[in-house]
Amino acid sequence: MTIVAKEHIVNAVQTDLVHLPGGALRVVRAGHGPAVVYLHGTGDQGALLPALETLADDHLVVRPDHPGFIESDDFAVSDIADIGRVHEALLDELGIDEFVLIGCSLGGWVAAELALRVPERVRRLVLIDPAGLAGDGTAPDIFALTPEEALVATVFDDDRREAARRATPHPVITRRLARSRATAHRIAGDPYMHDPSLAGRLGALTIPVSILWGREDGIVPLSYAAEWMAALPQAELTVVPKAGHLPHVERPDSLTAVIGRAVPTWS
Repeated sequence: MTIVAKEHIVNAVQTDLVHLPGGALRVVRAGHGPAVVYLHGTGDQGALLPALETLADDHLVVRPDHPGFIESDDFAVSDIADIGRVHEALLDELGIDEFVLIGCSLGGWVAAELALRVPERVRRLVLIDPAGLAGDGTAPDIFALTPEEALVATVFDDDRREAARRATPHPVITRRLARSRATAHRIAGDPYMHDPSLAGRLGALTIPVSILWGREDGIVPLSYAAEWMAALPQAELTVVPKAGHLPHVERPDSLTAVIGRAVPTWS
């Protein structure tokens, strides 16, 4: 494995660039134990979320930036399936043969594609307010929302919204978000945030699936869960009250509870 440009190691959180054919991925890792792989959404800022830090107490948590997002190289990706292929190559390079796979929003769509590629390696698929299916068409176009509209649609808690309004954006974060947004628009903007073939292909998955959804999600509304449950009849759905598009951020215990039930004794 070739690793260059190590950013930092703080409190056992390690961030590296891992070189693969076609480019390098920025990868954040923490902890030891059974592997948990987290695939982020379009608005992710690149840090390890508190819920993932908690999981790192007794798991190896691996959180890569998608190709073309945040600080990873662009690679030659033209759709979400291509991103899944790159992440498969990353896991091969890191020697991670079995893992719980978590995906949020656009990352949920990527996680579904990755699970379809390597179902024998995924011990459980956890989808958090996932994009990828057409749903009932009530989701807003995130690329057309103003920052204030996006904030209100994403975050339920008033205090969190107000803190976000008061915060002065760091130039690095602003650049990262703009780059991620541009890549997401290029590969998932038309058709908007879904693949018409995905629902039919999901039936091939027989692995355990947990779906976590914020009741007040204004980005991918809770009504979209119905199509996921129809496509994945083995899935269990947990609706998180008082949470928007990121229930694992607003209510971190909602994710750790699911993972606590999901991870068997394997290594």
